[in-house]
Amino acid sequence: MNASWSRDLFKIGSAQGATSALLRVAFAVGVPLFGGLWIGHAPAAVWGGATALFTTLSDFGTTRKSRAAMMLAGWLAVVGGGFVGHVVVSAGGSNELVILASAFVAGWASGSHPGVAAVTRFFALAAAAATGLRFSDPMIAWSVVAGGVSAFVAAELVWWLIPLPPGDNVIDWRTGVQRAFHGMDSGWRFTLAYGAAAAVALFAAHEIGVSDAYWATLVVLMVMRREGVASFSLTLHYAIGTLAGVALAIAVLKVVDTPMAVALLATLSAALARLGLAINPSLGFVGFNLFILFAVHLATHGAVMDIASARLYDVAIGCVIVIVATLAISRRIPATSSAP
Repeated sequence: MNASWSRDLFKIGSAQGATSALLRVAFAVGVPLFGGLWIGHAPAAVWGGATALFTTLSDFGTTRKSRAAMMLAGWLAVVGGGFVGHVVVSAGGSNELVILASAFVAGWASGSHPGVAAVTRFFALAAAAATGLRFSDPMIAWSVVAGGVSAFVAAELVWWLIPLPPGDNVIDWRTGVQRAFHGMDSGWRFTLAYGAAAAVALFAAHEIGVSDAYWATLVVLMVMRREGVASFSLTLHYAIGTLAGVALAIAVLKVVDTPMAVALLATLSAALARLGLAINPSLGFVGFNLFILFAVHLATHGAVMDIASARLYDVAIGCVIVIVATLAISRRIPATSSAP
């Protein structure tokens, strides 16, 4: 296994397919993002755009039906993770417990099936984001629905006009769910390492005193993967793309600051993330992190720029922890994986 794992998983196959992928993501993300801004609800716009992106990135499977099922699962994961995080925050519960519990679930399922692994990771990311960002806009619930609908409408249009090739998964999603429950190709060693890395990232950032320490944990949830154990170069690709994306976003936000311009950049970055994953994992993660930073900038009304150095610091902490954790367990876990 090497860096081609990501390219094969998100393959597009032609220039026409690349164009359709760009248009699909731009439509799916742009509709709820610009719609939310137009009605004056920036936090809701961000959640809608992010939901559309995660739902679109859940497009795995060998048939149109299975791909739609995985997209539905991805949408439900974002809804469920965001709901759990919001409820815990509202009830005054332990944010750390939610983040770590969702990290263990994602780690346990990470070797089962590409789609199932992505869905459980999206659940963990949504839960962590909900506990960290603490948005209270009542329109968020509707925007999450709009994001899911937008993603499915864009998918149907693309599948009808220019069908993208299905993924070459050797097992269907039902079998993937069964494997996820049993922790196949992941097991307790990687699960504990994944959860421990998330915990160390969260508490290390707290101890150092950076603001919004959950950012470091988000990096661990995104970057540390079961396939990285088999190919450490993938982990480096993910880490390099994450650092480069955050640094580039901060540089751009120092020049571009109007909401609509930032929303346009966020939409283009989301499209770049999908196309980039088919070319090189680093490029895909650059686009993904550009989208995240631009979106958070919109949702927090520019507050992210006040702590730009902290964002880089948090991301660097998370990447270092992921690299150390992956190296520590790479010799103790078999390199086999069900992922293509």
